[in-house]
Amino acid sequence: MGHSDQPVTKASTALPFFYRFVLLYLEPLFALNGAYLTIFTPSEYAASITHSTTNYLSENNYLYTQLGGAWLIFAFNEAVVLQLVDDLRVWKLLCWGMLVSDAVYHFSAVQSFGGWEQWSNFVAWGFFDWAVFASAVAPMLVRIGVVSELGVRKEKGKTQ
Repeated sequence: MGHSDQPVTKASTALPFFYRFVLLYLEPLFALNGAYLTIFTPSEYAASITHSTTNYLSENNYLYTQLGGAWLIFAFNEAVVLQLVDDLRVWKLLCWGMLVSDAVYHFSAVQSFGGWEQWSNFVAWGFFDWAVFASAVAPMLVRIGVVSELGVRKEKGKTQ
């Protein structure tokens, strides 16, 4: 595999507390909330995201359940895997994967608004829109910090 001979950099000592707090505790709660909303109240979720009750079709509930499942794996990876695996390389790999999901999620937000022109009209945003944006962007910025090693403490004499 090639990497087993490299010393492990512990995420618990290399990453700033804020990064660890967001990824281990705060975002898993957001993800669990998203899973709950999409699985158990899909019509309310759809109405909140799209600003319209006409966009919800009950025959598409399976899509909301799939989305809930994606959020559950997010919550599991952050609250369980990252908690148990104290290796910065693993944290970076999982954060790369989550950043791919972030890009798709933010594109879906633009779609839910009806396109870039409507999405970029921030004056028209309601409280829920701002809350969703803030709860998605802050963890995404933390992931960017992890993968770019912004603020990561390096051991003296050691290169990453």
